[in-house]
Amino acid sequence: MEDYKVRYKNSRFSNEKVELDGKSFIHCNFENCIIILERGETDVSGCGFKNCKLMLKGNAYTVGKIIKLFTGKSPLKVLDMEEPSTPPLPLDGGG
Repeated sequence: MEDYKVRYKNSRFSNEKVELDGKSFIHCNFENCIIILERGETDVSGCGFKNCKLMLKGNAYTVGKIIKLFTGKSPLKVLDMEEPSTPPLPLDGGG
């Protein structure tokens, strides 16, 4: 395991963008988040994801495209490299 300067353990993330690269996440929970991965230099273990979207950029996006070539389908439902064209709706439980 690499020596990550930023480490989260048993943390909760809600309604935010979270960049995984360069960080460690152990037993964390993510809800209604945009999870951003570019280089893949992260440690994610025992975490839960609810209503989150994954945004692959850079090297991670390239790996996703290669997996799609081999399997004929995307490895996961992910956002593209660009931000969503419309901002996510507020996730305050209303509506």
